[in-house]
Amino acid sequence: MGRALIAVATVLGICFVIFGGVVYLTRDEDGIAVDAILSENISRSVAQAQRDEQRVDLRQLTDFDWDQVLIFAPGTPREAISKALGFHFYGELPYTAETQEVFVFTNRGKFVRFADYRGSGRFVGLRRPFQELDANDAVWDVRDLVARLRPPA
Repeated sequence: MGRALIAVATVLGICFVIFGGVVYLTRDEDGIAVDAILSENISRSVAQAQRDEQRVDLRQLTDFDWDQVLIFAPGTPREAISKALGFHFYGELPYTAETQEVFVFTNRGKFVRFADYRGSGRFVGLRRPFQELDANDAVWDVRDLVARLRPPA
């Protein structure tokens, strides 16, 4: 009876090791989802600035620490985003009919969050395929649903 229990335990142990190895070796890096609330806030702020003739300041739309934002043109491949960031980008890119620019926020060279613009406006005057801005320079004036970077102070 004791030998049978040892044999069963050994087989189960081997099965767990094999199963653990399969899970470990076939795992995929977790993707990072777009920050939907931030995306909506950016899109809403452009529409509101249009109505109220205000500016859009990304510092006022965020509640996290960041020092730089990279803004990518619609359809930019993940590999190009990774190259521009200097590290692998795991974001799940939400390329749909509503998605326009993708905003990737970093702090001291590390990924923080990313969002996409979902409104009907346009961001003009940005370098393509991406524009890199410091936090203090991420301010737009909006007129006729066209967002133009405000010149640095």
